[in-house]
Amino acid sequence: MKKNYLTTSDKAHIYYEDKGSGQPILFIPGHMCTTKFFYKNVSCLSNQYRVICIDSRGFGNSSKPLHGNHIERHADDIKELIDYLDLEQVTLVGWSLSGSVVVTYAHKYNGYRLKALSLLDCCLFPFSPDSWNTYNSRNYNMDDWNKKYIPWHADIDTYIENFVSRLSSDLTSAECQMVRDEIIKTPPWIGFALHSDWCHTNAVALLPELNIPVIIYSGVSKGHEYEMGRYYKQLIQTDCELHEFEQGGHVLFMAQAERFNETLMNFIEKHTDRKE
Repeated sequence: MKKNYLTTSDKAHIYYEDKGSGQPILFIPGHMCTTKFFYKNVSCLSNQYRVICIDSRGFGNSSKPLHGNHIERHADDIKELIDYLDLEQVTLVGWSLSGSVVVTYAHKYNGYRLKALSLLDCCLFPFSPDSWNTYNSRNYNMDDWNKKYIPWHADIDTYIENFVSRLSSDLTSAECQMVRDEIIKTPPWIGFALHSDWCHTNAVALLPELNIPVIIYSGVSKGHEYEMGRYYKQLIQTDCELHEFEQGGHVLFMAQAERFNETLMNFIEKHTDRKE
C-alpha cells in the first residue's frame, strides 16, 4: 500500500498528510496550492485534533491526470478520501477555489460525515455579474481571464510573481519562496481546466440548501473583499459565523494563524454535540 496516497475510482493519485488525533479537520488548498500552506495551522491544531491536508489532483505531490479537472470531480475526491480514512464528524475547510469544492461536496452528498464547513476567503461564483462579486473577471469576462492566465505558459516567471503578490503583503521572504516552489508543481494545462470550470460554477446557489453549520473567513486582497462573505452569510440558513480579517490578505490563515486557529477551534467546540 502506498503511504499517504489515495487512488481514486478514476485512477488519480491524491497525496495527503495526516497528523494528530481526535475530531478530524480536513483542509483543501486553493488553486495550485498544497499541504505546505497550512503548516502554521497543522502544527497548532494537531495538538487537539486530527488534521488532514491534501494536495488536490494535479497539485503538489498528487498525480497530474488530464481528466477530472473540474469542481465536481474534486468534490468526489473528498468523498473518496473521507471514506478511505473512515472519517466521521469532519470539519471541512475549503480555501479560495476550493470553497466551491467543499460547498459542492456538502450539497451533493447532503453533509455526509460532516460536522461543519469552513469557507476560507473564497469566491463561490467568479463569473457572477452581481454586485457582491469583486472578483477580477466578473460578469463572464473571459477576455480578462485569458489576459491574466496566458502568461502562465508564455511568461511563467511573471505569472508566478503576480500570483505571489496577490496573496498578501504580510508574507515573509521564506513564505513567498515556498509559494513559488509549490505552485510551479501544477502544470498549466491542468490549472487552465480547473480554474475556468471554477469561474463558470455557481456554488452560491447551493448555500441556502446547506444543512450543517458554516464558518466564513473574509479578508481583503486583489479580487477579494468583505462583500463576498457578508453576502454568503445572508444566504446560509444554518448556524453561521463570519470573521473578517483586516490583515493577512488572501492567506489570512497563515499571516494571522493564531487568530484563525483560535476561531476555528472555538467554532468546532461550539458544535461538538452535533449528531449526524
